[in-house]
Amino acid sequence: MPKQISFITGKVWRFGSDISTDDIISGVHLSTIEITKLTTYAFQHLRPEFAEKVQVGDIIVSGEHFGIGSSREEAPAILKQLGIGAVVAASFARIFFRNSFNIGLPAIECSELKKDPEIIRDGDLIEIDLQESILINQGTKRSYKIAKIPPFLLAYLEAGGAIPLLKKRLKAR
Repeated sequence: MPKQISFITGKVWRFGSDISTDDIISGVHLSTIEITKLTTYAFQHLRPEFAEKVQVGDIIVSGEHFGIGSSREEAPAILKQLGIGAVVAASFARIFFRNSFNIGLPAIECSELKKDPEIIRDGDLIEIDLQESILINQGTKRSYKIAKIPPFLLAYLEAGGAIPLLKKRLKAR
């Protein structure tokens, strides 16, 4: 039975705008297909300490255009492998957005980050309520609207991605 995902809580790793898939994982390291080996290089040029210090459940928060550049599937896969609970951004590159949901990684748009990128800071503890479409900064006790996730994408998250959902549906036939 798939789990229903309603709340995501975690510590924030804050990044700016225009974070490319090459910033997440440099193409230089893509000679291996083992995601577990690639995780050590996540955000190597922007935050060298990231791969070593990130913890399961942590949340990435970014400005506009997160995941721009190539349609590198390894980028969201590495974040999921590291245990990232969600990526929250003012906006996403469309292919990164869909690749994230396809593997069960929540990509959550918060337009408030366009108006004021400082509403969430590095190290803040945030809670995301997917049912009510709000994000709460536990430190400031302020809440912000997030884009509603369509039911079909919530089904992807609850199943762990598109392939597990498809397998479940095929098995139910």
